[in-house]
Amino acid sequence: MAKKTKSKPVRVGREEASDRLVKAVISLLDTTPMNELLVDAITEHAGLASGHVLVHRYFGSRLDLLSEVAHTLAAQLVEGLHIDVETFRDVAVTGVDYLGSFSRHIGVIRKRALVINELALHGAPPELHSEKTREILDSLQLIFELGGIPTRAARATALNMLTLVSVEATLSEWIGASAEERDDLRTLTLLELGFASQISETLGWK
Repeated sequence: MAKKTKSKPVRVGREEASDRLVKAVISLLDTTPMNELLVDAITEHAGLASGHVLVHRYFGSRLDLLSEVAHTLAAQLVEGLHIDVETFRDVAVTGVDYLGSFSRHIGVIRKRALVINELALHGAPPELHSEKTREILDSLQLIFELGGIPTRAARATALNMLTLVSVEATLSEWIGASAEERDDLRTLTLLELGFASQISETLGWK
């Protein structure tokens, strides 16, 4: 059997190289632990030569590259949620609809949480990404409001679900939660979402 050879790294222009590096990180987040997501692995996946030089030249450092990845993922998420909002404005939104919306985007939310956590561990200032996070929360809140959940409860629910995915993506192993326990947590959270209006009324939220 012929031995499989790796693709030869290529040299491309700045825009394509930057795009390849960002997309390589996003792809690797599916399978690679963050402590193994190093420049060599990223540039190899991107099929680029002189990886360290390119990352330094176009981004500054690995963390700067990760910051750009976080912005890219946030933009993808906001765009996807905005599409859902526009779709839901024209239909009677059910619990299945907004749960479906959240489920469609959970992979992107999880990847962004992993990147944001890595940036936070290395001292990146929160304000670098807080504005985009608020946009994500605003979009989730609006989707829940279109489903009939009162404003305050919709905001709290959006924050609750975003926090759940973020913590699960980054701290599950540290907490020691099993896969079954995490499934139970997600089920409970979804059940709470279904009763958000009743909970809001009980708490006296408008």
